[in-house]
Amino acid sequence: MVKIRDLIDGIVVGTGTDYIVIEKKNNRYLIEIKNDPKELKNSTTPYGSQI
Repeated sequence: MVKIRDLIDGIVVGTGTDYIVIEKKNNRYLIEIKNDPKELKNSTTPYGSQI
C-alpha cells in the first residue's frame, strides 16, 4: 500500500470523473475517489476535526 506522503512531488498524468493517475519515479499510481463525501464539522481546522 502506498502512503500519501510517498506521492508528494509526483506528477498528475491522468484524470477522470472518479480517479487520478500520479507518476513518480517511473511508477504510476491510480487513485480512485469514492463518491461519498464527508464534511468536517470545523472546516477551519481539518486536522483533528471530527467527521
